[in-house]
Amino acid sequence: MHDLIRWRDEHRLLPLLLIASVVILLAIAAAAIWSRGADNIRFASLGAMQGAYDQVQPGRTSQAQLAGLGFDTARFRARSLSGLGVQEYFMPRTSRDFDQLDPAVRYCFDNPDRCSALVFPLAAPAADEGMFAAHAAPRQVGRMVFLLKSGRVAYKAVSGT
Repeated sequence: MHDLIRWRDEHRLLPLLLIASVVILLAIAAAAIWSRGADNIRFASLGAMQGAYDQVQPGRTSQAQLAGLGFDTARFRARSLSGLGVQEYFMPRTSRDFDQLDPAVRYCFDNPDRCSALVFPLAAPAADEGMFAAHAAPRQVGRMVFLLKSGRVAYKAVSGT
């Protein structure tokens, strides 16, 4: 008994350390649950997303109007591409494919400083992807692409499923 009392006196901060550890673990668990819920936010249905997509008019719809239609880049974790990113994204494999590119896309190859793009994923992350899942090779999901020329949609496309 005497050894137990001496050990307790030598380790006075042990209960405090234990309480701090439990509080930190609870905070980590709450953050993981909260962030996982944010990943699954999408349009109410694929039909609603398609309806919003159909309202986008190339040459007329601005980036602010895209957000008004529900295409919020922060909410859906959309990728925003600079002019050089646009070139990389749309780079064709052959010269014949390059000749068949939409004129708005070819314009961005010539004027990368005036173009950008927003790429919205169509599907939420898979349920088996957790906090500790490897993300080295993400699954291909469908996406909506809006090519912006001087702040207005110049081209739109849906790819994959």
